[in-house]
Formats: sequence, C-alpha cells, structure tokens
Amino acid sequence: MSEERRNQEAIAQSCRVRLARNYADVPFPSRMSEAQGQEIIERTARALEDEGLTLRRMADLSRNARGVLVEEHLISPELSAREGGAVLLSPDRTVAVMIGEEDHLRVQAMLPGLRVREAMALADRIDRAVERTERFAFDREWGYLTACPTNAGTGLRASVMLHLPGLAMLQRTGEVIRAVAQLGLTVRGLYGEGSEASGDLYQLSNEITLGRTEEEILKLVSDTAEQVMGSERAAREMLLQQGRVKLEDTLMRSYGIFRQARLMTTKEFMARLSNVRLAADLGFVDIEPALLDKLQRDVQPATLERNAGRRLSQEERDEMRAEIIRRALA
Repeated sequence: MSEERRNQEAIAQSCRVRLARNYADVPFPSRMSEAQGQEIIERTARALEDEGLTLRRMADLSRNARGVLVEEHLISPELSAREGGAVLLSPDRTVAVMIGEEDHLRVQAMLPGLRVREAMALADRIDRAVERTERFAFDREWGYLTACPTNAGTGLRASVMLHLPGLAMLQRTGEVIRAVAQLGLTVRGLYGEGSEASGDLYQLSNEITLGRTEEEILKLVSDTAEQVMGSERAAREMLLQQGRVKLEDTLMRSYGIFRQARLMTTKEFMARLSNVRLAADLGFVDIEPALLDKLQRDVQPATLERNAGRRLSQEERDEMRAEIIRRALA
C-alpha cells in the first residue's frame, strides 16, 4: 500500500455504494406475498448465477449468523429480522445484494478508503447483470421507483466511513454535520440510519437521490469527504500544537488499558479503539491499521459468540473481548 493511500485510509476507512431497485411486475415488499418474495429471490439468483455470488436465506441462518452479517455491514438490521429475505454475497465480501428488505433489491459494493467510483463500478456491474433478464420499475420523469420516495431517481446512496477523533476532541463535529447538511448530505453513525456515532466513526452520505445524476452524487460525496478529511487533519495538527505530551498521554492510556484490561465492554472498546487508532496514525505507537480493523471485527458480540460456538453472557463477552485484545497487542 502506498503512503498516500495509507494516510487517506487513516481517516476514510471505507466507502459503500448502494443501489435501490424493484422489479416492475411485483408489488413493493410491504405489499407482496410470501410467494412473491420467494420468487424475487429465485429470479435474482438466476440473473446473477454467473457472478460467483453465494445465496444466503435469512430463514436458514441462525440469530447469531445474521448478527455477524450485520456487524460486517453486509446486511441491515431490518433484513436480518425478515424471515423471507436473503442476501447474495461475493467471496471477498465486497458485494452484497440484499433481497426483500425495504426494496426488492439493495445492491451494495464496499471497498476500503475513498474509492467510491470503484465501488460504483462494482455495483453497476451487478445492476446491469440483473437488467439483462429482468425489468426494473422505472419512470422517465421520476427515475427508478422505490418503496421510500427519498430513494427514487437514481436509487443511489454513496457513503464514506470517516474516523474523526480530532474534530471530536475539539468539539467541532457539530459544525461539520451542519455544513454538509447544506450540501444535501447527511452524517450518520456506524450502522447507518438511526444509529449513533461510535468510536468517532461517522458515515457521510448523500441525502438526495432525485434530480442529480449518479456522477454528480459520487463527486459531491467524494469532494465533501476530502474536505472533511482536510478539517480532520487540521484538527489533529492543532491538538499536537496545543499540547503534544497531553495528547500522547490521553491516547497511550487507552493503549495501556488495551494491553492490561481483563474486562472490556463494546462501548468502551470502541472509544479506546479510536484513541489507539489515532495514536498509531500519529506515530506514537507502531500498530498496523489492518490489525486494528481485524480486532474491531473479532470482538463484536455476535462474532464473539460465533467463535465461541455458544451463547455468552455479558460478562463472558467482556472477558473474552479483553483477552482477544491483549493477545492481539502482545
């Protein structure tokens, strides 16, 4: 990985493109029958059989398996609760096609860093593959028709996951949220709409899908993310100038707790992970970002239970989480 890309991914951790689509000859999910829902799954799987995707039906997955998919951002909490839903996954987990959520299809492509156009190319390939054999609900004036009017038009949501601890420490995240709102963008938490920010991670995405072209949306999200990243870099520089030793002490305390703690809740983990990420980005400690990314995945509640092979109590999860962290940083 180049130094430039590594510096970029220190703030822009990942990006996602999502296309909302509905078949023209079937009612929206809120109105379709169970049989029609299964028909949608079968038709989509057939249309994409040459794309190397694996079909996973929600009805065939345990509560824990669904939870892991949510933690990995491959499906939404809403889809995980729908027995008649399904997801098609690529082997490398960069593509996930949710079937039977709010719309018939939610085509998602996810990549590390600020690579929204590359993600769009992946999603567009899947979209075109389905359109070779199926017809989507489309209106010449309104574009793609969706269950929620806010998704009509392009049906495109592009988002970037940003790590903004510097702005958070300077209590300036509110300024950023207000500024991007004026551009027709929104800032959400780690798991999208309705979720809170955790670990100083914020999801920047477009609010408007109607009246703008796909290229205009991608450019707006990408350019705005670059501006926010610039503000975060300036905030980090300001914190260093205001008191390098004080900042280093704050961040390294979290690193010390990571290496010694015997119990660690998810909430505390995310807060301290943000500090350790920043310590690594500033060169206070030598930790590869990939290790911290893996650690974040490995200690989520559903993932802990999957790896343990059983249900765990709150304290068992907290103890296991702390042990995994200590081993990773030993």
